[in-house]
This record gives sequence, structure tokens and C-alpha cells, in this order.
Amino acid sequence: MKTRITTILAFMFFLFLGVSCDKEDDVTCVQDCLETYLEQNEMVPYQGEDPGCKFYLTLYEYKRKQYYVLGNHCADMVVYPTDCNGNKLCEAAGDATCADFYENAKYIGIVGIQK
Repeated sequence: MKTRITTILAFMFFLFLGVSCDKEDDVTCVQDCLETYLEQNEMVPYQGEDPGCKFYLTLYEYKRKQYYVLGNHCADMVVYPTDCNGNKLCEAAGDATCADFYENAKYIGIVGIQK
């Protein structure tokens, strides 16, 4: 009986390891800083409303990390993806890292909107 329980526990352990953060498409594997990021930018969670001319925040996943991009339908502005610590991923539009981000990042959607 003990051998069977041990076998089952070992199987569950290896199953857990197999489905943990090894999947690149799994957004839950990234550092979740959304709530803090919204507070710092005086935003609230997006509920599907029309942003109009309010600033909004979009979430992307790139190389298993969260990146946020500020947007606004009424303002022509230059923005760069920033991580959970506020660090810019790139500094110039012609930067190869920026190009790779916009070609390969997974768009999650609008996650925050200006209060």
C-alpha cells in the first residue's frame, strides 16, 4: 500500500514539474505586477469600455516576461515597452530589440485605463 501511494505521489510530482513554467505560451509564468503598475500610473483595471481619449495600458508577453505599452487613440506619442520594474526594453524605434518585440511579442490586450 505504501509503495502504491509513493508511486502516485512521485507521478503527481513529475506531472507538476512537466506543466509548470516551462511552457512559453503560459502567461501565468511571468511576474505579475499588473496591480502595482496600474496604481503607479493612476489607472484602474480595464472593463471593456471605450477608451475614447483616455490613456490605456496594453499588456504583452515577450520572452516569458510582462511588458506594458501606454496607448492613447487621440495622442500621437512615442512609447516603448516597459517591464514590471519600469525599465524600458528599448530606447529607439530602429532598435533591433524593439523590432523583435513588435514582431514576436504576444499581445494580451488592454489591461488598464486612466481613472
